[in-house]
Formats: sequence, structure tokens, C-alpha cells
Amino acid sequence: MRIIEGKNVFSVTEVNSIARKTLEQINFWVEGELSSFKDYNPKYRYLYFDLKDPQTGFKLPCILDPEIYLSENYQFEDGVKVLALGTLTLWEKEAKLQMHVLKMKDFGEGFLLAEFEKLKEKLQKKGYFDEKNKKELPDYPTRVAVISSRLSDALQDFKKHSHERFPALKLTLYDVKVQGFESAQQIRKALTTADKEKFDAIVLVRGGGSVEDLASFNDEKLASAIFNASTPVIVGVGHEKDVTIASLTADVAASTPTDAAKILTENYVKLEQKLSDLKLRAQKAMRSILWNKSQELDFIYQKLISSKDKFIYLPQNLILLRKSLLTTVSGFLEKREHKLNRYKNSLLVNWKSQKLRNQGFLDSYLDKLMLVSPKNVLSRGYSIVTNSQGNVVKDAAIVDIGEKVKVKLARGRISTKIIKKSN
Repeated sequence: MRIIEGKNVFSVTEVNSIARKTLEQINFWVEGELSSFKDYNPKYRYLYFDLKDPQTGFKLPCILDPEIYLSENYQFEDGVKVLALGTLTLWEKEAKLQMHVLKMKDFGEGFLLAEFEKLKEKLQKKGYFDEKNKKELPDYPTRVAVISSRLSDALQDFKKHSHERFPALKLTLYDVKVQGFESAQQIRKALTTADKEKFDAIVLVRGGGSVEDLASFNDEKLASAIFNASTPVIVGVGHEKDVTIASLTADVAASTPTDAAKILTENYVKLEQKLSDLKLRAQKAMRSILWNKSQELDFIYQKLISSKDKFIYLPQNLILLRKSLLTTVSGFLEKREHKLNRYKNSLLVNWKSQKLRNQGFLDSYLDKLMLVSPKNVLSRGYSIVTNSQGNVVKDAAIVDIGEKVKVKLARGRISTKIIKKSN
């Protein structure tokens, strides 16, 4: 490093050296396929090859000490899946990134199966597979979350045997990767999100494949998400022979995506069959009823035909009955009218006679009343005296000298004052 115009300036060699030393502090396990592997050559210090990501095709150049290569007991060749432990380094001359592999082990099907058995035993002890912990599916689910790849044949098979057959079953797709990098994480995230939406069921589906292809469904964290979900979970992954940790943990394990759809719609199928049976029974009963009613109608028709002659003369008979009824009613009303007129005349005569008698009585009573009427007494020159309280004065003792009194005459009233009195 030199100081140029007050700046710290490094050479290319120094930069590459610093980068190499920094990178060599980093070490980790890497999963990948062997690629461009060159056999051991004693002339070279290292063996050279690449680790390739089968999903993306990206490569990581690697170097391996011959001692490590010679100590391994399996054949190195392109396409073999391995786990490599190493540190990053830099070939300083050309600033080429490399991984210095310190340890390498086979990561093929045998390894994955062994890991599968270990995880299976671990989760079994935790009760993840116990029937008592399984949640029951609703009889007639209508809202279902489907976690799968939108381009997969598995999803199309599932839809064909579920929603397309029973449109009442509404599907909500959570599109995820179903294998490879980040697949298990995407599936877990989708399952957790769907569980919060209160669906009737959650379904995980994908087609068959190798142990490596189904590795995302043998993820311990995914198993925990399925086990702890409040929504019933169906897993239909692979073919009938395929068994995954996810399917063992699921509330319902289906052998295939199609089988998952059949399990979900089982009661709909039964209901459809029941309705079909009811329809056949109803049609049979209706045909029986129609046949019986047809026989009854034929019988009634024959009775109507046989009764037709009885009604030919009915209009003429009705006309005669009408005339007879009118004549009878007319005579009845005429007799009643004569009788009413006699009653009316008799009532009038009796009423007038009674009125005259009562009028004589009333006149006699009126004369008697007039004789004792106060007004009649007043007209003869008498008067009525009342004190200030309105009481009639019948005795001079009840009034005092100077007291005002009122005097009622035959015509009018006067007010006066007592100036003298005597008993």
C-alpha cells in the first residue's frame, strides 16, 4: 500500500490477497452435483471440479486435496449429488473464486432415506403421527386452500376431481415451488397464511418423484406447521408408494392428488348418489301415482257418460221449478202484505185513542201544578225574600237590622235593606 496524494492506494496483488484472506475465514456445507470432474493426476496439486445447482445451473468452482479424494470410498463422477464442507478462497493470479473442499460425503438417495428414518422416528416420539391428534374434515367443505404449483399436473388432476365435478367447492390456490431451493420454506409460509384464513381444509398436492424430488415434504419445520395448524390438512404427494413426513403428519394422508380430491368430496359423491336414488324412487312413485289417477279418471269419465242422459232434461225442469217458485213467493208476499196493512191501521187507531187519553191526563196535571207553582203565587202579589247567603227568609229572626236582602217578584228582582223588623 502506498500513499498517493493523501489516499491509501492498493495494488491489484494486494487487493486479491486481502480478498483471499477474507474469504478463507468463511466455511460452510454446500449441496450440489459434481460437474466437470477431472480424474486424479499426480502432476497437479489439487483435483478440480464444479459443484452445480441442478435447479438453476449455477456453478461453484472447487479444489480438493488428493489425500481426501483417495480416502473416500465411493466413485466421483459427474451428476453425483454430494455434501461438501469447505472454505472459500481466491486464486489470486486471476481473481478466480474457488471453494477449497475439506470434506465431502454422498448426498444421494441412501443418505436422504436414512435422514428420513431418523426424522420419522423423532416425530413419532413427539406424537406427530398419533391418530388422536388428527383433526376431522368437515362433512361438506366449501372453502379449500390448495398449496401446489399452478403449472403442475397434480393441481390439474386435483381440480378435475374436485371443483370441476362439484362447483360448490371453491378452491384458493397458493402457488409455490414443490421441489428444490426454498420449496419447503414457501410451502410452510403458504400453509401458515392459509391457516389464518379459516378455510374448511388445506390441501398439499404434487406429483411423484425421487426421494430428492420429494425432499421438501420431508422437512421437520413443515411437519411442525402441519401438526400445529388449526385447519384440517390433507397431503396428497407422489404416487401410492411414496411416503413423506408431511403425509404422515397430515390429518388425512392421500395416496395421490386425485385421491386427495376424492377424500375431500367423498360425502358429496355419497350425497350425489343418494339424490340420484331419490330421483329414481320419486320417478317410480310418480309413474305409479299417474297410472292410478289415470284409472280413476277413466272410471269417472265412464260415470259421466252414463249420467249424461239424466241431465238432458235438467234445464227444462229448472225452468218449471223457477216458475213454480216465483208463483209461490208472489202469493206468499201478497198475503203477508194484506196482513201488515191490517196491523198498520189497527196500530194507528190505537195510537190516536191512547194519545187523546194521555193528553187529558197531562192537561189535568198541568192545572194542578200551576196552582202550587211559585210563579203562580208571585203573580198574585206575593214575593220571595232571600238573605245574602241565598237562603229564603221565612222568619224575621234570621235577619238583622241593616242587612241587605233580595226580593223576587212576579216580574223582576229588587235589593233592599232591613230598617225595621218585628216578630
